[in-house]
Amino acid sequence: MLKSPTMKRSLPKKILMSAIATLAFFLLLEGLLALAGMKPRLYAEDPYLGFSSHSPLFVRDQDAEGREIYRVADTKLRLFNPQEFPAHKAEGSFRIFCLGGSTTFGRPFGDVTSFCGWLREMLPAADPSHHWEVINAGGVSYASYRVALVMEELLNYEPDYFILYTGQNEFLEARTYQDIIAMPKALRGLGALAAHTRTWTLLEKVLKNEEKAGQEAKTELGDEVKTKLDAAVGPSEYHRDPEGQKKIIEHFHFNLLRMIDMARAERVGIELVVPGANLGDCTPFKSEHRPGLGPELIRKFNILMLAAHQAGAKGELEKALAFLQQARSIDGHYAGELYNEARVLRALGRWKEAGQFFEEARDEDVCPLRILGSMTDIVRQSARERGTPFVDFDEIVRKRSEHGIPGKNLFLDHVHPTIQGNFILASKILDALIDQGIVHPVPEWGDEAAEEIKNRVMASIDDGARGLALTKLSKVLGWAGKIREAYGLSRQAVELAPGSSSAWYQAGLTAQLIGKKEEAEAAYRRCLELQPDADLPRQNLGVLLQQKGSFAEAIEQFREAMRLARDRKTIDANRKNIADTCLLEGGRFYRQGHYGQAIEKYTSCLEIQPDRAEALANRGLAEMALGHQQKAIEDLSSAVSRMPDNAFIHHRLAIAYASAGRMQEAEEQWRKALSLDPELANRPDALPRILEGGRGK
Repeated sequence: MLKSPTMKRSLPKKILMSAIATLAFFLLLEGLLALAGMKPRLYAEDPYLGFSSHSPLFVRDQDAEGREIYRVADTKLRLFNPQEFPAHKAEGSFRIFCLGGSTTFGRPFGDVTSFCGWLREMLPAADPSHHWEVINAGGVSYASYRVALVMEELLNYEPDYFILYTGQNEFLEARTYQDIIAMPKALRGLGALAAHTRTWTLLEKVLKNEEKAGQEAKTELGDEVKTKLDAAVGPSEYHRDPEGQKKIIEHFHFNLLRMIDMARAERVGIELVVPGANLGDCTPFKSEHRPGLGPELIRKFNILMLAAHQAGAKGELEKALAFLQQARSIDGHYAGELYNEARVLRALGRWKEAGQFFEEARDEDVCPLRILGSMTDIVRQSARERGTPFVDFDEIVRKRSEHGIPGKNLFLDHVHPTIQGNFILASKILDALIDQGIVHPVPEWGDEAAEEIKNRVMASIDDGARGLALTKLSKVLGWAGKIREAYGLSRQAVELAPGSSSAWYQAGLTAQLIGKKEEAEAAYRRCLELQPDADLPRQNLGVLLQQKGSFAEAIEQFREAMRLARDRKTIDANRKNIADTCLLEGGRFYRQGHYGQAIEKYTSCLEIQPDRAEALANRGLAEMALGHQQKAIEDLSSAVSRMPDNAFIHHRLAIAYASAGRMQEAEEQWRKALSLDPELANRPDALPRILEGGRGK
């Protein structure tokens, strides 16, 4: 039987009606779930890790005039700047949150000279038609997964725009990923459509015990950051881990896309910043050999590295480069070698090659505290995938650096921009806001107006506070083993804060550690002029004086350091320093033939450290030189009992016994000396030769 045309048309109509009904039901369900507070799984949860607890960054409060505000919670002020904004956003206000880690925070100086602080100053001058609220929500050591958690909270505070600068802290916290390796497929292709819906989230929860599965797969972190560096001396906890690094980078990519989608879902603008880093003036934090490199090859590698260093010190750059290239043929993954090769190539004017090796050195750093090259590409890729505007700070700093190699011209350390660097970034972010039509600049806005703002802000900043901030940063770099970088910052610190004793102490310490002893001594003396009751500068000054032979003044400094010491450890250290100095001074008197004075100094040493074997042995030698054989035997015997494996002391005791006519004991000590060091028999002062000489006379 043939179907009528009416029947043929009814099927498509039925399908259409069913689709409309399904869509209507879906939209209704989405609306109900939204009212119930359910968020799409895409950004409601992080499938990689969770948090055992989370306290809010902002708490509700009242200002001095009784107005309702949100301010940074007291418990968060260790890692965040003090910030506040109205609880009820006024009409005409445009609220911008700057998100990220310590660069967003403005470290080491704080919010005022951060890119966020500069933007806060520039916006009202560029476009007075809005009331601009710029809030710095950058958290020190916050990685992208913690930044995403902050963003979830900030979405409750009527934001208009997010500026996101993240990527430097991804490797700070210890975490594992178990079976989660690749980015969830829900973030790619058509699956993203489902992941954006609340209905899909509800279905997932109904169809499987998602929470339990999540607990098995996730690392759970605490509310506050606890870095691997906090629990170690320097970067000792870091080791080469290609698989772990791959998972961390994958998680970083996920977080960027997740944050973009979170903002978009709430109709909030977002802009990414591609982080920049110091390539040319930042040694790797930790170098580690490639797996499988045996002891013999490591020894050969080290010999080549030493040869390269010695050649470079003589200015023989081509020879140094040849040695480094040979070392690289053994291990092309050792960050320190790559960095040294880059420096030599730069010195030779081979800029393009130097830039490539500086980048490789950064990427091979086993303690990656700078964003990796592949990760800067991910920031660009994420922005393009989602059609999100971005400011390429990495490209900006390269263009403003000699031959495209960013260094101390725009960075204070490995990642934190100078004040000028932050000012430049803020200017570029403002340009991007203008390009998007968010900011409508007045005709008088331009470089000159921006420069006036910079001069006004800089005039209001206390140089002493800046100097102390650089001193703290210098200490952090010194703790991480980057002594030369720490020294450079300490010199800047004393220029800014010449009245700070702590700045001068840090300048002295870093100068001492790199071998600038005269400079270190001068810095310690200046520190003590400013703070006479300081113990550690006196102790370190005493060591320098001891090393240059100013023994009397060294002992004076050590004694004063003991008197001023704030703990038992410092007292014990200076007692030992005094004993060491007495021992050294005694040795000088002995070499000059002043045996009586030598004995006095050795005795002073023994008054402080009665069991000091070297002092006993040396006093015994001085006594023997004066013909006090019995005293010499007593001291040398005591020294032998404390250092039974010292062939030289056995030998000298044998001579003392022989001089006293106690030949059997002399022979016994001589045999012990020979058993420990047979070469003693060839010395001109060997006991048999001394005895033969005595018989000849």
